[in-house]
Amino acid sequence: MRKMIRTFIGQTLLRDRYRLLRTGAVALSLLASAIGWAQEPIPTSRLTFEQAVLKSLQSHPQLAGYNYQLEAATARAAQAGIRPRPELGLVVEDVAGTGDFNNIESAQTTLGITWLLQGELIDKRIEAARSKTGVIEIQRQILELEVAADTARYFLQAMAQQERMVLAHSAVEQARDALVDIRRQVAAGKVPQADASRAEAELERRALAAEDVEHELDIAKYRLAAQWGERTPGFGALEGSLVTPVPAIDIPQLRAEVAGNPNLAIFLSRERVAEAEIALARAEAGIQWRIDAGIRRLESTDDYSLVAGIAIPLGSRERNRDRVAALMAEQNRYRAEMNAKVIELETRVYMLAQQLQHSRHVAEALSLKIIPSLELAHSDTRTAYRQGKYSYYELVAAQQDLIEARLSFLEAQYRAHLYLIEIEKLTGLSLMQLSENVK
Repeated sequence: MRKMIRTFIGQTLLRDRYRLLRTGAVALSLLASAIGWAQEPIPTSRLTFEQAVLKSLQSHPQLAGYNYQLEAATARAAQAGIRPRPELGLVVEDVAGTGDFNNIESAQTTLGITWLLQGELIDKRIEAARSKTGVIEIQRQILELEVAADTARYFLQAMAQQERMVLAHSAVEQARDALVDIRRQVAAGKVPQADASRAEAELERRALAAEDVEHELDIAKYRLAAQWGERTPGFGALEGSLVTPVPAIDIPQLRAEVAGNPNLAIFLSRERVAEAEIALARAEAGIQWRIDAGIRRLESTDDYSLVAGIAIPLGSRERNRDRVAALMAEQNRYRAEMNAKVIELETRVYMLAQQLQHSRHVAEALSLKIIPSLELAHSDTRTAYRQGKYSYYELVAAQQDLIEARLSFLEAQYRAHLYLIEIEKLTGLSLMQLSENVK
């Protein structure tokens, strides 16, 4: 499947067509006033799909937060490696008592140091802290995948509006040419003036439809630019075309690719966190020796001596048994949830693949059979109208059928590409990695 997608992308790059790689929604930025729009310069640079995805991955507002999370997790891992500080103590005994101990001549002064042996425990704490860093990294990968997928969808939506605008302007030109032709027919006395009036109304309707599409395209560009934090699009037209054919797919192979989805890796990462915490809990329940050492001064004899001691905590090594049991239960829960997620993703991939195949079939039927037939019918109807054999309504009907068929083709192509984006997102493939492989 990956080879098929790379081959498809490489062919589209050579044809200078729209390059669909694959895949959150980001709120649409606040729009400026109509006056502000009129004052802004019109961008002229063309935007490619790869540029859009790269911009979103570099500058998406939500992705910035994960950098700080990783910094915090790294700092916590470093903090976990800090060992307990040794304790310096001073003890004075046999002083200020009664009898022979009523002064300082019988005093015993001990200066000692105490430290706790936590070598293995420190290692387990570091391992547990580092395992949480892995979870954050997987979460970032999931968000990057969502951002790339959203950017791909928004780019595709803007591309669809751009192509609809081309069709809308073509329909306007077609209606304008028809009006000129009809006026010529009216002047020659071949058709009534009513046909010219209807043609004028049709031209106005087509112009309004084109204006609606222009507004939708403008909105789509703002939504796309918001993916990398721009409030005003800094690009002009989008480079590409929906005419790019969607490749055939292998459904069993696609379902096998689900294993690479980061949404499954997050369960494995959380399972590793639980495993590290289990090891830490068992280490904390173990014996932690405390060692004391120091120097003692005997005032009565003006002598010195070394002192040393060791302390071993009492109690069962199973005192964290319930905590370990809870963590093991969490491990089992992550495994069960991952298995359920695999089934869910495989089912979604199958459904999307079926929908993609249907849209692909519809697009092929429209482009290879229906649209050519309607183009021929429109040409014949226009010739017959000039000869007085067909009415104006039949001419308009033929024009409308052709326009609707072309729009249906764009819609089928648009949906097929959307399904492809979702499928590639669910398989866990990297948009930018695919992009680098075809360059």
